[in-house]
Amino acid sequence: MSLTVTHEPDASRYSVHRGDELQGWIDYDVAGGTLRLLHAEVPPLMRNKGVGGEVVQAILDEVRDSRAEPVQPVCGFVRMWMRRHPEYDEVTRR
Repeated sequence: MSLTVTHEPDASRYSVHRGDELQGWIDYDVAGGTLRLLHAEVPPLMRNKGVGGEVVQAILDEVRDSRAEPVQPVCGFVRMWMRRHPEYDEVTRR
């Protein structure tokens, strides 16, 4: 079964599910016209399986395609993921 990433604006987060089961999320806020990715959370048993990266990639794809504000990766995991994927550099410089 594949992962589904969902934007939950009322909770200020993006979540990832496998079926009905929550696999992780990234909390965010918007400050000064910047989408700040604050904290990524993936349960210990799901770590190192690509779940966190899938959420980051889905968020950055959405930002690149449909949002105007730049992204600021506050979360250490998000910063690390973005360093490894320079194809998303433009979303931090809008």
